[in-house]
Amino acid sequence: MEKSETKGGRDTTDLTLFVRTSDEEIVRWNRQRIVDALIRETDIDDGTADAVSREVEKQLMNSGISLLTSTLIRELVDAKLIERGLEHARGKHARLGFPLYDVGQLILHPHRGNANLPHNPEATNLILAEGIKRAYGLHEVFSRDVGDAHAAGDLHIHSLGYIDRPYSICSSLEYVKKFGMDLPHSVNVAGPARHGDVLLAHMVRYAAILQGHFSGVVAWHGVNFFFAPYLVGMTEEAIRQLAQMFVYEFAQLASATGGQSIFTDIHLSWDVPEYLADAPALGPGGKRTGKCYGDYLPEAQRFLWSLCDVFREGDAAGQPFVFPRPIVHLSEAFFQTPGCRDFLEHLCETSADKGSPFLVFDRGGLLRLSECGSLPLGRSPSYSDDVENPERMRNASMQNISLNLPRLGYRADGDARRLLKMLSAQLELAVKAHLQKKAFIEELLSHGDSGPLSLMTMNRDGHPYLRPDRMAYLVGMVGLNELVRISCGKHLHESSAALKLGLKIVGHMKKEVDRLSRKHGLRLILEQSPAETTAYRFARLDLRYFSPPAGRHIRGDVVRGGLYYTNSTHLDVSAKVRPLERVRQEGLFHSFLEGSALTNLRLEERRPSKEDLASFIGQVFFETRSAGVVLSSEFTTCPDCRRTVRGIRDACPFCEGTAVRSLARITRYYSHISGWNKGKLAELKDCFRCSSGF
Repeated sequence: MEKSETKGGRDTTDLTLFVRTSDEEIVRWNRQRIVDALIRETDIDDGTADAVSREVEKQLMNSGISLLTSTLIRELVDAKLIERGLEHARGKHARLGFPLYDVGQLILHPHRGNANLPHNPEATNLILAEGIKRAYGLHEVFSRDVGDAHAAGDLHIHSLGYIDRPYSICSSLEYVKKFGMDLPHSVNVAGPARHGDVLLAHMVRYAAILQGHFSGVVAWHGVNFFFAPYLVGMTEEAIRQLAQMFVYEFAQLASATGGQSIFTDIHLSWDVPEYLADAPALGPGGKRTGKCYGDYLPEAQRFLWSLCDVFREGDAAGQPFVFPRPIVHLSEAFFQTPGCRDFLEHLCETSADKGSPFLVFDRGGLLRLSECGSLPLGRSPSYSDDVENPERMRNASMQNISLNLPRLGYRADGDARRLLKMLSAQLELAVKAHLQKKAFIEELLSHGDSGPLSLMTMNRDGHPYLRPDRMAYLVGMVGLNELVRISCGKHLHESSAALKLGLKIVGHMKKEVDRLSRKHGLRLILEQSPAETTAYRFARLDLRYFSPPAGRHIRGDVVRGGLYYTNSTHLDVSAKVRPLERVRQEGLFHSFLEGSALTNLRLEERRPSKEDLASFIGQVFFETRSAGVVLSSEFTTCPDCRRTVRGIRDACPFCEGTAVRSLARITRYYSHISGWNKGKLAELKDCFRCSSGF
């Protein structure tokens, strides 16, 4: 190597070349740092590492630069590795981060990939952290073929920026009631709650902690029944106050990642859930009361009625609550429970007014648990243990992966056999991704109490908090309607042949998922994807790579970029199909889906009566195979006069102010449409809204 020396004979490198490191320090140049990094981070030999370091040093000496950054040095090293054909080593040595320009844009402008994400410094921190973890996941956790499939849009790995967390969990409040707030590495410990408001405080704090360990929904089993022992002897006013506190505490808790509200589902029942009827009840102080939860039916019903009151009224401005989402379960036993008709009308009035409740139908001994699959009541080997020890009821999902179904249609080019063969191959790839995420999380869990997932490994009841035997692996889909249209020229709702083809495709997916479950020892299940961004992303990528055919089948406004595919197994959102018929047709697919499945019915500004809706829900339960229904409305709120009206308006009808904010359901939750991406805005514009047929 050529050297430029001073009169004293010393290498000028020692005097003039400095490096600003990633630790925000300035250190003297040391070529050996490159050698050490290459040996530590890649699989190249010592000689190659030394040769690369010398080439980089020579290039720097000739450049005249006096102050370097570690980022620039790494880029130069990567370039030398590419010149030598060492692509694998270059990938292992890559630096994860954002260009300076992009960071400035993210700080200044709102991000529309998640409509629940506010525009503030905490949200920017989340986006930047997600970007780095997303890149890490694609480089280190997933294999090249999985990563390429995600990047190209063949499939979508949801919550990739949360690579070091499982997806969702449905926990039992009994755990909090029995053990209090006693968590790994916590500074202080709180014993089991003795009063309802303290139990609520524990639940909210626990949910916030869980949200930091899961990327999706944090849900809770049988909430009104688990609260019931604390409500004995309370007045109606006191129960109503607790219900109001419950909703507001979760609604206003913006401590989740990025300043979002916590994605919370609360599972509720008017009748005694089968799995709780004979379960011994825990009361104040975490002690058994000597009764079963079936004995607390009056208190549980009073609490549920009050919760519906709070959801129906909305917040102080009359807006619906985004979270917590009330998941109300209806079973055959419900329709035989005294007072069920009055409650159903009360529930339907809440749904018509604010759209908050999700109505879930439990049939055939299945209990649907949000994004955590379904619990087979009475058929699970551990069912009796759950009844005796309901604090052990913890169901979780590891990951959610959605397939781009329309793309398979473009590639199959009308060949049905080829289509199913490619679909099987994509499912194999999705399962491969699940196995890789599983291995990564298991590695993190193996560090136990000293690892990043210490909360998941704590053992208070004979099982780790994250129970491997209760883990589901979700496989979703986007654009079934478009795939059917590509294949036979008709939307799902337009002909019986089209509907039959759709059922054949999903039936094939179910059969393959079951086969792969047995092969790999995983509980793989199909679900409706919560594709807020994915349906938009798939459509954009397909328009780029599969035009002109894609241009004929993608929905929305191609000229303005408002593109989307129909989500999951839903019918065309613009189809003028009567509510019961839409529910009936979409419900045919629900029997294949063990994960979340429902029909979203959008209402016009004029609401149907609670009596008509209650009769409609009865018809849906007994005459269809639907797994669930949600009624959605749009709202406009004026921040000046703090009033809310139904529908999307440009100005407030009361004070004529124009600084209004419109709210609508984007997938499974409400959000301000100002934060929606172009695809979802186009879908909202296309949606058919019903006011009759109930």
